[in-house]
Amino acid sequence: MKHTAHRSRAVLAVLIAVLAGAAGCGVQPTGVIPAGPAPAGFETGRRDSQLTLYFRFDGRLSPVERHQAAAVSPEAAVKELFRGPTAAESAKGYTSMLPYGTGTPSVDTTSNPVTVTVPYPLKALYPGGLDQVVCTTMAALSASGQANAVYGVSVKTSDARLDNVRCGTF
Repeated sequence: MKHTAHRSRAVLAVLIAVLAGAAGCGVQPTGVIPAGPAPAGFETGRRDSQLTLYFRFDGRLSPVERHQAAAVSPEAAVKELFRGPTAAESAKGYTSMLPYGTGTPSVDTTSNPVTVTVPYPLKALYPGGLDQVVCTTMAALSASGQANAVYGVSVKTSDARLDNVRCGTF
């Protein structure tokens, strides 16, 4: 018993020494350091004309910002997303996992959660294109001052419905 108590005190002494050393590392606390505005697209409560679309770049989801004359709307953002990257964006390496062709996506911002309807089967979107749709919609909702995408959006395809999907899920 005496040996166990001695070992416990030794461990405690080492722990105190480590904590005391860490406390004296020389890093001083600072106040808030202003670093500019939050990243475009997810700052809630503002009305913006900065359109944030999500495409693929080097195999990853990546935002592309486009300035437009009118305020951002979720429906306009999703329609623009399905048009794909511009020639300049494609030249930089941006691609899309979304199908092109007939059919127009729509966004119902009156539903809870907001519902994006696309005229394609789920397998045409999954996995990469689905994230493009969800992230673009959430960015547009935020830019348009609609904070109702906090819990995600629903995506309705021609053969399935996914509820409360968030950016980065896929």
